[in-house]
Amino acid sequence: MTVFYYLSTGLTTLFIIGAMQAMLGGAWRRFPVLFAYLCLNFSLSAPMSIAFLVSGATWTGVSRSAYWILSLSMQLCGVVLLLVLTRKAGERRPDIRRTVTLMSAAFLAALLGSGAWHFDVFASGFFVSAGMNLVLWSFLLSNRKRDQTILLISAGLGLQCTIDAMGHALRFFPNEVKDVGNLVISAGSILTSYVWYRIFQPVAIRPAGDMRTAP
Repeated sequence: MTVFYYLSTGLTTLFIIGAMQAMLGGAWRRFPVLFAYLCLNFSLSAPMSIAFLVSGATWTGVSRSAYWILSLSMQLCGVVLLLVLTRKAGERRPDIRRTVTLMSAAFLAALLGSGAWHFDVFASGFFVSAGMNLVLWSFLLSNRKRDQTILLISAGLGLQCTIDAMGHALRFFPNEVKDVGNLVISAGSILTSYVWYRIFQPVAIRPAGDMRTAP
């Protein structure tokens, strides 16, 4: 299991660096929140990974604190990204402002409710984020002209939210299943970081309205 953690850390870091480098070609101007999301991921995950690996792949106070700071920061940044993409995808809808406001309120209610009922805040946040991503997908699929890049970003966010929610939920079970949850989260980090990397490769970038449905 320790070897897998080393592998997942290395691959995730490489894919994130590759995605950031690809976005510097110009995509960062169009998706600044996503670029900030990746920068935050790298700047926080690198120190956490170093602290974790130096300690012999065991959790110390420093690495544990860095992990939860990273999780909370990434979750909040991911929600902002979902709201921005939803606003962009539904810019022609007259009720888009109300929809974005309701999505924001739902996320805040989930966090406050989790704290009040002593439920895992991170798990509830990931589940609500997955629901918000479904709203974004509904807007994208209802458009006759679709932005392929936004569609792929939404797919990456949905994948990450779903995997993280599953992993955190498994952590509530006994040690054997808890370890499975840790493996799910680690494997998910590789997969989602690879998605970010692939989206912004030169052949993957398409202008807005590139994807169209049949008339």
